[in-house]
Amino acid sequence: MDLTQSSAPIERFLASGLDRNTLGLVYGRRRIGKSTLLASLTRARQGFYWEATRSESAIHLARLGEALGAHLGVGPLALTGWEDALTRLLRLGATDNTPVVLDEFGYLLEAEPGLDSIIATLLGPSRRDAGGQARLILCGSALAMMRKLTDGQAPLRGRAGLELVMQPFDYREAASLLGKESDLTLAARVFAVIGGVVGYATDMVDGDLPRTLDDFPRWVAERVLSPAATLHHEATTLLAEDPTLTAASQTLHHSILGVIANGAVTAGTIANQLRRQVSNLDPALKRLIATGFVMRHEDPVRARRPLYALGDSFLQFHYAVLEPHATALRERDPRTTWDRRLAAVFDARVRGPVFEEQARTWVRRFAKPETLGGDPDHVGPSAAIIGGVEHELDVLVAADGRGTEPANRPVLAIGEAKSGETVGTGHLHRLEQARSAFGPNAASARLLFFAPAFTAELERLASTRADIELVGLERLYRGE
Repeated sequence: MDLTQSSAPIERFLASGLDRNTLGLVYGRRRIGKSTLLASLTRARQGFYWEATRSESAIHLARLGEALGAHLGVGPLALTGWEDALTRLLRLGATDNTPVVLDEFGYLLEAEPGLDSIIATLLGPSRRDAGGQARLILCGSALAMMRKLTDGQAPLRGRAGLELVMQPFDYREAASLLGKESDLTLAARVFAVIGGVVGYATDMVDGDLPRTLDDFPRWVAERVLSPAATLHHEATTLLAEDPTLTAASQTLHHSILGVIANGAVTAGTIANQLRRQVSNLDPALKRLIATGFVMRHEDPVRARRPLYALGDSFLQFHYAVLEPHATALRERDPRTTWDRRLAAVFDARVRGPVFEEQARTWVRRFAKPETLGGDPDHVGPSAAIIGGVEHELDVLVAADGRGTEPANRPVLAIGEAKSGETVGTGHLHRLEQARSAFGPNAASARLLFFAPAFTAELERLASTRADIELVGLERLYRGE
């Protein structure tokens, strides 16, 4: 979701004609532009924007009193507590629908756990006749904490007129940061390093992005691998800043992310790598999923254990490349270390998993139903039993079936994604075997191949067979 798409629902919320104070929630991971967008929209409407820092509640109130007093032109205000502070903030909308933004709300709630209850009371039914048209927006980066504000029996459940989860750029939007005519091979490599977080492509690299493929090694060494680079430490900072994770073992969370990045993608293999019981890891895995650091992939058609992947390519790069080789990067020249060792690690551990997720994103968001043979109701990795051996499949697309069991779902397409290979008829033969292994439900399934290049023979077959779809970089980034 780009910033223009995100601003539209916020502007609708701010322009609401409701003659009462209303509440909106805006959240998403750090560095994706939430604060920039909200500050801009607030300034345009002469509203009030304030960003909290991690501190004690008394410090928050003192700083908020200074900022609110400056906004009103009356000097610092002595706020007696949070009910007093919020009452004064809501008065800013006494005569017009005025935006009032409290950014990094997670820090406020961490310091004052009952703050959401105070807000719920001030916006509750008993106060609706009090007048006012303040548009109070709570913004935060701690995803799990922000989601819980409206969960279950939470005080703010049913109070919010807006709940917007802002997402990083997808790989197509991220490519636009390199320029309209960017080299797609370069775009794919840059995305595999920093993903779609706009801050990683702007301020945190000092506006420096590679413009050619030859410049990529210089850029990744200087802007990511170097211990002096801001991005070098970013993943550790992300975990340390999330209150949901800091309350538990940081070492365990980092360890789980590390083994997933390096190939342990089931709960059993993660537990084996860490020498723990699966049941002991379950709470930590759930926290990492809730905070957006880990994705859980369900098989669209088979009842098997889910697969886990890191939440974005930057995390994959950090835990597969940066973290395991931190000592070498501190003691040796980053560019030389990249050329001799880490470029190969990047190709083996990062580009593949990232490219597989790009393929699944293309299926979900960009492919026409005609390409897939129907609407993609379920998309994910899967596996086929061929000759008694289980073979992993990067992409399986299924439609809703007649029953509730996944096994009853029609298989629309089966796909293989190869980030650094020229795909040929050997890959075609394997997917044909996989299609046969799924039986009648997959009899008409399309065969999807995602790769930077294809052999002439496979291209010839694709031109004569309706069941083969070749998705090169051009089609992945710009086609359907």
